[in-house]
Amino acid sequence: MDDFVASGKVRYLGVSGLPAWKAAQAQTIAHFRGYAPMIAMQVEYSLFERGVERDGVRDAVRELRIGSVSYSPLGRAFLSGKLDDIDTLAPTDFRRFDPRFQDGNIRVNLRIIERIAQIVQIAHAKQVTPSQLAIAWTIEAGAVPIPGTRRVKYLEENVAAANIVLTRAERRALDEAASFGAAAGDRYAAAMRATLGH
Repeated sequence: MDDFVASGKVRYLGVSGLPAWKAAQAQTIAHFRGYAPMIAMQVEYSLFERGVERDGVRDAVRELRIGSVSYSPLGRAFLSGKLDDIDTLAPTDFRRFDPRFQDGNIRVNLRIIERIAQIVQIAHAKQVTPSQLAIAWTIEAGAVPIPGTRRVKYLEENVAAANIVLTRAERRALDEAASFGAAAGDRYAAAMRATLGH
């Protein structure tokens, strides 16, 4: 990879989903051998999925001065305030195969969202959407969110979230309501986990 950076084919190195120890190992080797360092790590991180707080990845990227890029900052729509049943998803929607949307997991996860209904209450009080509030939380947690959308309207809404500032009380309420490790079901289906080596 260092050759790609040196030749100008790649400007910066980023990775996705490394465990904390592997990120530390790679960054240490790059430092001592004079290789181009990683500047970003992509992780799933949101009010709904806070595993990087538990497994040491968040602390590692901070310590190693690697930027954190958060995919699924809306918890695959759980935090949007617009999802109330798997039947609302299109037949071809990948989430129909996501373990968090299967069997009893969807019911448990929707109850989690009910429990963190404070997101909606705080959003209404700030005159923003639940999605914007969830993205603002992710930004304030030190990650760069990359929410997916197909509509310009939601893209503009997501970008506007960067201007939202949470008070300490709002942040504390959201943190307490959405403590890490609460989501039911694996992050990926078995076939995807095998492909990713998880």
